[in-house]
Amino acid sequence: MASGTIKNMLSSPGQFTEAQQNEINFRDIKAIVLEKVCKYLYYKVRYTNTRDKELPDFPIDVEIALELMMAADFLDC
Repeated sequence: MASGTIKNMLSSPGQFTEAQQNEINFRDIKAIVLEKVCKYLYYKVRYTNTRDKELPDFPIDVEIALELMMAADFLDC
């Protein structure tokens, strides 16, 4: 799994409500930031161990850059 935090939340036995309900709510992360994190996680999985010499750029909007870094840090991306 690309996010250590999400993996721990869903797979830890009995420690998180999220693991019991199999559902995670990120109330403190704006939808636009969370959407970008999801796109990055897909990008990360898609291009990890690729043999392509040149990876495509992953665009980040300047307006959400700080919030995106904080979300990525929290989610261990």
